[in-house]
Amino acid sequence: MIDIKYLLTDEQMAQFVSHGYVLLQTDFSQQFHQSVLQKMNEVYANEGNLGNNLVPRIPEIQQFFDHPTVRGALTSVLGPNYIMHAHRHGHFNRAGSKGIAWHKDNYWGNEKIRNHHPWSAMIFYYPQDVTEDMGPSSIMPGTHNHYKLSDDGSEYRLPVTGKAGTMALIAYDIWHTAMPNTSAIDRYMLKFLFFRMEAPAYPSWNNRREGWEPSANKLPVMDHTFMWEHVWSWLSGSPALNRSKYEAARAHEESDGRSIRQLADCLTYESDEASALDAAYALATLGQDAVAALIDGLRHPSPMVVRTSAYGLAAAGTEALPALAEALDVSYENGDVPGYVAYALGEIGASASCTVPGLIKLLQDDSAFVRLHAIEALGMIGQPAASIVPALCDALRDEDGYVRFMAGLSLARLGTEAGAAVPALKRALDDPNRYVSAIATTALQRIRSNEALDVLLPFLQTARWCPKTTVKSMY
Repeated sequence: MIDIKYLLTDEQMAQFVSHGYVLLQTDFSQQFHQSVLQKMNEVYANEGNLGNNLVPRIPEIQQFFDHPTVRGALTSVLGPNYIMHAHRHGHFNRAGSKGIAWHKDNYWGNEKIRNHHPWSAMIFYYPQDVTEDMGPSSIMPGTHNHYKLSDDGSEYRLPVTGKAGTMALIAYDIWHTAMPNTSAIDRYMLKFLFFRMEAPAYPSWNNRREGWEPSANKLPVMDHTFMWEHVWSWLSGSPALNRSKYEAARAHEESDGRSIRQLADCLTYESDEASALDAAYALATLGQDAVAALIDGLRHPSPMVVRTSAYGLAAAGTEALPALAEALDVSYENGDVPGYVAYALGEIGASASCTVPGLIKLLQDDSAFVRLHAIEALGMIGQPAASIVPALCDALRDEDGYVRFMAGLSLARLGTEAGAAVPALKRALDDPNRYVSAIATTALQRIRSNEALDVLLPFLQTARWCPKTTVKSMY
């Protein structure tokens, strides 16, 4: 149990929801960070970048992630049962480098729909003091839900600098870069990825506010109040559309009194992604006629309009459930549309259990995009496990590596309910994709039955990494 003083405050959570980041500092000594930095220098000089083996080679890094400040921040954003992904990377920005282009991280070569609910997050950790001339990582606050940047480059840019031990907890989808290093000092940054395991049932931070209030320290970011209110409500464990009629009417009034038809037209403004998103979230508050308009958006020839409509349908929650269930059985000119339907159903969560048979049918779809999102949805919905688990076990044999990874992640999210998956997960330990194998170990760990541990422990014993063995000290 984490002491409440280490959990994020309402103000910090509001900043994360709207700006996509929060900066933290641990109380490790300067000597601790210096020892990590010294080992980083030795490893990079003698062995190169260790990539995913960064933690076993330099075990002190794990102490950082075990620190209550870090655990409290991750618990606040991702819930108490979050996991660390097997992918981690030490970013090395040499003195004199020119930096890199602004980008969002992809999913190891696979582009899935990016969740507006925080199902994942990243941490940037500096083992050394970093100043702006050293080419720090830089982020664009508020851009974590934007697929595109503005043509005029007006987004606010925030270099992440600070003393050794500075941590940036950021939304996985935020736009970021490594700046040019004009100093004479090599700069390190260690990047780690984390996943939420279940939808929130209650606020997992130090919550004192009853409802959404914007951050008091608002930077010049684009305003997405409807979206921010929705995400805050979801994080609080309340379906965002469980609003009174008065609140829905207020939401409509705040949308400048525009009609449902006018808001639906805004969905098609491809050149104005921000306005389209605002329209989708406004429509999500306005009942069945608005849901019908969002369903119509799924048939639009533009993938951006389809995606934006899916975001609105996900935000509409159970109000959209009958229409989404029906949409699973519709044929679309764009073959990826069922994947967007599945995405929305997964975000609705347990209430969408009636759609599980239809989602399982999608696992036979020719499109890996569709199969991936159907699998993700099954893991988020969770019940009935007796139907979901066998389907996910079959998906562990899918030809697409990221689909197999998502099947493992979904089984991990099911936890003890996935006990029947142990034989399939045992096979997945030998998957040629390193991340499929890694998520299989996490799923077995979360199942925690004797059968699961009997499979997991021998595998981990064989896979053990010796942090003292290096190219200069082989035995």
